[in-house]
Amino acid sequence: MKSQAYFEKIHKHIENNLKSSKTSIRIAVAWFTDTKLFDILCEKAKEGIQVELLMANHEINHDSNIKYRDLINDGGQIFWIGKEGAYAPLMHNKFCVIDNTILIFGSYNWTQKAKSNHESITVIEEDYNLILDFNQEFDKIKDKYYNPNAEIDWIKIVIRLETLVNVIKLEDLEDINYQIDKTKSLIPKNHSDKKLDSLTIILNHCSKKEFSQAVVLIQKFTSEFKKISIYNDPEIPALQLEIRSLEYQISSLSDEKTDIEKNIRSFELKYNEELGGLITKILHYKKVVAEKIAKESIKDKQKQQEYEEAKFDYEDFSKSYNDKLNEPKPFVLDEEKQNELKKNYRKATKLCHPDKVTEDQKELATKIFTDLKNAYDNNNLEKVSQILKDLEKGIFKSQGETIDKKDKLKIIRENLIRKRNELEEKLLSIKNTDAFNKISNIKNWNNYFEETKEEFNKILEELEHETTV
Repeated sequence: MKSQAYFEKIHKHIENNLKSSKTSIRIAVAWFTDTKLFDILCEKAKEGIQVELLMANHEINHDSNIKYRDLINDGGQIFWIGKEGAYAPLMHNKFCVIDNTILIFGSYNWTQKAKSNHESITVIEEDYNLILDFNQEFDKIKDKYYNPNAEIDWIKIVIRLETLVNVIKLEDLEDINYQIDKTKSLIPKNHSDKKLDSLTIILNHCSKKEFSQAVVLIQKFTSEFKKISIYNDPEIPALQLEIRSLEYQISSLSDEKTDIEKNIRSFELKYNEELGGLITKILHYKKVVAEKIAKESIKDKQKQQEYEEAKFDYEDFSKSYNDKLNEPKPFVLDEEKQNELKKNYRKATKLCHPDKVTEDQKELATKIFTDLKNAYDNNNLEKVSQILKDLEKGIFKSQGETIDKKDKLKIIRENLIRKRNELEEKLLSIKNTDAFNKISNIKNWNNYFEETKEEFNKILEELEHETTV
């Protein structure tokens, strides 16, 4: 499984993934008004690739410049979801599944306006369990509006079964047969839900007039079924899936933030190592020159101030330089080991990020996550790999897998959305710093430090000459 968050050039990353498709593209979004992305879908449909687009039946889409009929003419499918604003399933879960191997989701809207917004996407490859869940969610939304017979109304089935038990107790064979037929009518044709197997066994017992066995199985079936979320509210599985996707987004964005900060820190360490000694000498000679001038101009307050500042700069940098020299250095890894470190770290963060787990696991998850991040920052491949190995034993479970109370799920979702948005803002803030922009523009660190050394040596020579005059 591979996971990557993007907060820059998002549109280009989506384009590239869509263009790479070989067999199928499935997109579920509330708004789709991006003409360039739509043109790619049309081209892919012409190539014979299965293209399915779910979007809101809303004026935002209908009033766009896109001719949606073109996709249908090219062999694709469009499913308009909701009537009179009832398109809630698409408002939060914006996702795309490509070739059943690539999953794209995030805060990014597939609109013309979104190109200028501060949003993000997460691209996940080869997490087949998660992709299966999103495919099922896609089918569920589509079937609700376009194939209502495929929807299983479990509430009605349970009510029918409870009624069947009552008529069996009354020994009314005519009513029994009537209830059996009514129950059968609630079962969609060609449905693969395994829970229907138990229902089929119950109805077979009834058909054979084995009513005592049927009653026992009905009571067990209804008792167990009332405990699960689908009986109470079909929205719960959608909320659980959305929470899992938000957990992935937060973890991936957090990984990006960690990598950027780590890169800045690595640059600063190398800067100190390569240039710190030279800078210390330069500041020393600047102090000497300023001191000489200050002694020659005792009454000049400006010259005295300049000397004090030069003295402070030298002492402050010297202390910082020596402190950094004494700090533990990260392990030195070759490119292959660096890639392995990054891969294992990202896998591990998906399994223990504190925002992923339930409250009772949060303290332990925070400790493990902190240890993991420290090991990653120090290039400790052995420790990162060991933590990953331990986590793969299944220490933690997603909140989307363990919580089934709708109100609580909604609160968790809102908290995760807020945290994701905060992370996006932090990443944007880091991206706008001088340090980030400076480092991003350096293509080769070794060349940069060699060239900077030459410049600093020239400055040092001039200062040395000035002090000897």
